[in-house]
Amino acid sequence: MDNAYLNFKYKPVKFYLLVFLISWAAFFLSAYFSYSEATASYKFAFLCIAILIPCAVALFMVFGSKNAGLKKDFLHRLTDLKLIKPPYLLFLLLLMPVTVLLSTAISLLFGRPAAQFAFTPDFFNMGGAAIVVWIMVILAPTFEELGWRGYGVDSLAKKGRSLFVTTMIFAALWDVWHWPLFLINGYYHNAIMQASFVYDLNFVVSVFPMAFLHNWVYYRCGRSITAVILFHAVNNLAMSIWQTEQFTKCITTVVLLVFAVIVLWKDKTLWLEKQGQ
Repeated sequence: MDNAYLNFKYKPVKFYLLVFLISWAAFFLSAYFSYSEATASYKFAFLCIAILIPCAVALFMVFGSKNAGLKKDFLHRLTDLKLIKPPYLLFLLLLMPVTVLLSTAISLLFGRPAAQFAFTPDFFNMGGAAIVVWIMVILAPTFEELGWRGYGVDSLAKKGRSLFVTTMIFAALWDVWHWPLFLINGYYHNAIMQASFVYDLNFVVSVFPMAFLHNWVYYRCGRSITAVILFHAVNNLAMSIWQTEQFTKCITTVVLLVFAVIVLWKDKTLWLEKQGQ
């Protein structure tokens, strides 16, 4: 495991305060404008700004510092593709597609339709609403992970704190960061909130196994930011490309929990080792 981040002085409180204050302001403005057709264009603009904020704050914290080592470390983790070892590349490319398809197969046992295996209508049409979906699938993970893995996660991994504890703290913060999305009219999170509280709860729970799996890929790939951007993008794509029902996405969360437990059990040293010791 690459422990280079322990040599740098991070400011996690400042980072997360800036991220939450600015991005939540943009999220709430997006929500406000989302309930009028006349201001719908502002909804998307402020949503994009909010998603950009973790990246912007991380770049400010890294390149606004006077620490040449911190800057060099950031660029190395972003540009060195050799950090992504073949076994982990295979894992990050296949985990979510396999999980979604397996969950869909399981859902058939509960009487859910096989039509879920079909691709989402018009997903591959580069126009209209599909453009928005593609932006969320590709750009959102890029901007998020440049922030979370570029600065946020490492800033929480102080000496004496295990990676397990670090990940639990980050998962809680990451989860709460998403909450304003439930207020944006017409957005995915708002749609599931209107469908059922169970689906809201499923999203909240699903963030935790995803945080553990993201961090496992991150640290086992030498803290490669690019590896997690790719992993996050593939996950978003797998959850969007098929006509997966919300009931099936609840099964997906259970399957992800199983994978997360396996990763925790098989790699106990990584998760329980006290950082800096």
